[in-house]
Amino acid sequence: MRSTILFFVAAALAAPPLAGQRAARPGMWLGGGLGLGWARVNCRFCDANRGRSLSGYAQVGSRISDHVLLGGEIAGWLRNADPSQDRNADELMAAFSVVTYWYPSARKPYYLKAGLGMVTYRIDDGTDRLTSSALGPQIGAGWDLPVGAHFSFIPYVNLMFASTGAQLKFNGAPFLDGASLELFQIGLGLARR
Repeated sequence: MRSTILFFVAAALAAPPLAGQRAARPGMWLGGGLGLGWARVNCRFCDANRGRSLSGYAQVGSRISDHVLLGGEIAGWLRNADPSQDRNADELMAAFSVVTYWYPSARKPYYLKAGLGMVTYRIDDGTDRLTSSALGPQIGAGWDLPVGAHFSFIPYVNLMFASTGAQLKFNGAPFLDGASLELFQIGLGLARR
């Protein structure tokens, strides 16, 4: 974790200004990234940090102005069963969101992100399945590190949370109301802006 934070700081200090670069880029943008994610499920009877695992996202959208991008994003976290660790269930958390990226500075290539979407969770042991989904906001930040004329590496952090009273379902039948879902991501992406 310490080396990841140091990488982000070094990348931020080394990044060249993007003055005038974004305006010359095409209107369509797309990207994706991989890293680590931490998922959490919370309800009246459970407060479970699901742990750290592989996490990533894919996105596509259009440029609204030199400072604003609008698009759609799919983010996910996956943890596979490992019988040797007493974990015998596959878990998946995913978010499907509409997002807005805002680049507040013409000289520094960082962005702030906000969005709204559906967050879903599923755990399945091959026999039984527990699922939940709810609407919730997404926030994030990142730093564009240009690679060539149109591509950027992007160290990023994202947080998605849905606490609008998600319902837990056991094998498809309603089981419990009032759950909340959270997903935190940190990683490195590649984008064509």
